[in-house]
Amino acid sequence: MVDLYKRRARMTVGSTLLKLQELDLALERDQAALDCMPEIAQLAKKRRAYLKLKADANKLLAARKDLENDLADLDEDEAFCNAAVDQAQSEMQKPENHRLMKEFEQQLAGIAKKLDKINFARKDKIAALEKAKSNEAYATEYIAKFEASVIEDTRAAREKADEIRNRIEVSRHQRDALIKTVDSSIIDTYNKASKRFNGLGVEKLEGAVPSVCRMSLSPSSMDSLKGADEVAECPYCHRLLVISAEEE
Repeated sequence: MVDLYKRRARMTVGSTLLKLQELDLALERDQAALDCMPEIAQLAKKRRAYLKLKADANKLLAARKDLENDLADLDEDEAFCNAAVDQAQSEMQKPENHRLMKEFEQQLAGIAKKLDKINFARKDKIAALEKAKSNEAYATEYIAKFEASVIEDTRAAREKADEIRNRIEVSRHQRDALIKTVDSSIIDTYNKASKRFNGLGVEKLEGAVPSVCRMSLSPSSMDSLKGADEVAECPYCHRLLVISAEEE
């Protein structure tokens, strides 16, 4: 294991650790993006709205059918009244019913009032039915457009999720391949540092300044690193410090 830390042999180790950290950060970002896609919450909200629209549409359908049934009942009542008028008028023509003429007239007057009420009610019901049909047609058209938007949003969200999943899969394959090129003890050290520093356990020395903590190393610290291995420990933040990340 000591040989892996020699300057020449560990050039690849340093660059590998930096790349590994880059992949892990990308994996974390992509997984968070996948788990918290705003499109999913928006789709859930749209689906709830869609269910309410369908429920409202069913109410409109029921209201329209009730009005149609009411009109059918009025037609039936009108037919019954007209039949009663015909019957009364027929009876009035019979000589033996001459004495009942006044009674027939009263009966016809009562039927006429019922017919007036039926016609009045029919006008209201017809107007209400036309409005109900208009509302139902509007709701049907709106729901169709809403359904189309939900389908399109679902397709777009699925494409976005698939794209993120593909990136995650590629990054995982790359990570697995990188891990196989480095000694397991180094990976263990990397994992501990990554956990301790929330994914930023590795930094690169840029001149005299580590890339993460940005604490400029003193001249004595720089002198101590001259003969050090490729990967050391930052004297300030104690992250893994890649002194050289040049490839072999």
